[in-house]
Amino acid sequence: MSVVQGQRGASTPASDLNALDFLIQRALQGINTAEPVRVTGVSAEGVQPVGFVSVQPLVNLVAGDGKGHQQGTLFRLPYFRAQGGENAVIVDPKPGDIGLAVYAMRDTESVKEKRDGASTNPGSARICNKGDGFFIGGFLNKAPKRYVMVNDDGITLDDGAGGKMELKGGQLVITAPGGIIRNAPTDVQNGEGATSTLNGNLQVNGKISSTGDQTAGGISQMHHTHTGVLPGGGSTGEPQ
Repeated sequence: MSVVQGQRGASTPASDLNALDFLIQRALQGINTAEPVRVTGVSAEGVQPVGFVSVQPLVNLVAGDGKGHQQGTLFRLPYFRAQGGENAVIVDPKPGDIGLAVYAMRDTESVKEKRDGASTNPGSARICNKGDGFFIGGFLNKAPKRYVMVNDDGITLDDGAGGKMELKGGQLVITAPGGIIRNAPTDVQNGEGATSTLNGNLQVNGKISSTGDQTAGGISQMHHTHTGVLPGGGSTGEPQ
């Protein structure tokens, strides 16, 4: 003969109060609030309207016999993106990310479908249901390879491949092992007494214009003189 096991304990039937408490606790277990989940799929990544994720709840359900049972996958949970108006920081979730699924108090299917911010009636009378989940990512994940970090030292942008921009103490340092390419019609540097220093060779495919003097090897381009000046068709010596 099999033994029927459940959630009640030895004291559950001891009094009407215990029995009522048991019923209340069972009813509360049917209310979904939030739980840790793992992303299993992502839709609509990149420069698109915010998409959805599929997630796997990480906390198993436990039966009366004490055995754990994995929960089913939840589909079409809108995920969080830091955005204000048409301005956004796009860091879409990836499969394997760990985050938090939070469940709305009312049916949100109409809100998800319309996506226009207008008030709408709920599609059903359900409350705190896992079908009305939203995903907030960034919990319990591993160290990133690419990141933007803002701390008391300053701001760091790292591409994970050796490229880095660091703005610290009012100084901007750019590290680019693959080189720097600038596509712009003009490049203006302003600043009182501004000076640009190049430690290396310079190749210019075009004209060079200057409103001031240019010096090469200590010799002024505008004010140098020549030696060995000869009449007729002779050539001068080098400038000095």
